[in-house]
Amino acid sequence: MAALRLGVLAFIGLGMTLYLLLGGADFGGGMWDLLASGPTRERQRTLVAEAIGPVWEVNHVWLIFVLAGLLAAFPAAVSAIGVALYLPLLLAGLGIVFRGSGFAFAHAGPGSWQRAWGRVFGIASLVTPFFLGSAAAAAGTGRIRVRGGVVAAGAISAWTSPLSVVVGLLVVAMCSYLAATYLIVEARGRGDVDLQEVFRRRAIVTALTAGTLAAVGLAVARADAPLLWHGMLRRGWPAVGISGLAGLGSLAALATRRYQPARLAAAIAVAAVVAGFGMSLWPSLVVPDVTVAGSAAHVATLRAVLFAYVIGGAVLVPAFAVLFRVFKAPDALREPLRPAP
Repeated sequence: MAALRLGVLAFIGLGMTLYLLLGGADFGGGMWDLLASGPTRERQRTLVAEAIGPVWEVNHVWLIFVLAGLLAAFPAAVSAIGVALYLPLLLAGLGIVFRGSGFAFAHAGPGSWQRAWGRVFGIASLVTPFFLGSAAAAAGTGRIRVRGGVVAAGAISAWTSPLSVVVGLLVVAMCSYLAATYLIVEARGRGDVDLQEVFRRRAIVTALTAGTLAAVGLAVARADAPLLWHGMLRRGWPAVGISGLAGLGSLAALATRRYQPARLAAAIAVAAVVAGFGMSLWPSLVVPDVTVAGSAAHVATLRAVLFAYVIGGAVLVPAFAVLFRVFKAPDALREPLRPAP
């Protein structure tokens, strides 16, 4: 039983990591579209559109991968989260919808139409990861209590604690950091030296911002989420250390213009944050009342979910590999998307 629970959680953690590394980078691309400036502004937007255009909706598969597994394997945890955090999750869902609509309509119709929807795309890309991050952090603050099956949590206060706000901002910074490092490689593949330098500077700034927010988050967690803090000291510190070292390695690679290692190190740094949070939260899913063991479904359900994850992973991973090979190869035949003016 314990092995089944751990196996399902491992797949859920993998799905969360992939969603942040791939979907999160798409959110970051939308932020850079919104913040495009300078003489290369239109080229920046064109690069963002061409980089995320072929895969921008597909990456949400990993969100479905996570939510479906959580609902089937840990229904009590999903119930508590859904009741306590319905507002930020609703806002995040609306952000995903408006982001998709904004991206689609920003490249069709008259110029004024494109400008308006381009802003919708950028703003939705900015606020959605904040709401997702603040909701995730709320699970570790202890502000969501479950007694006798009844959830007690403030509609606003549950996800606006100091830790939730800092983590929400951290997720925004990590998404923009990932996007910047990915876009450097995209610009290099197109031979655009100017855009390489633009996104190199932005990657360095957002990396430093993310590192600062991570340090602030650790300090805030000690006061605002003591159980999560003690979990980090006991179990999560190796992942925190790996994230810090990978972040420093990414900065060093950016400083020396070694862009492929910088992108890899950035991905490792972000993935380690997800791992560290999960390890610090263990054995709870919602601190302190909803534990992994107490919220798990029947063993037969867990076995079915694990089997589905194995089969689904065997299908999804090759499919994604083919998708990225076809659409992200340097010689891929694709029609350039027009940026919003």
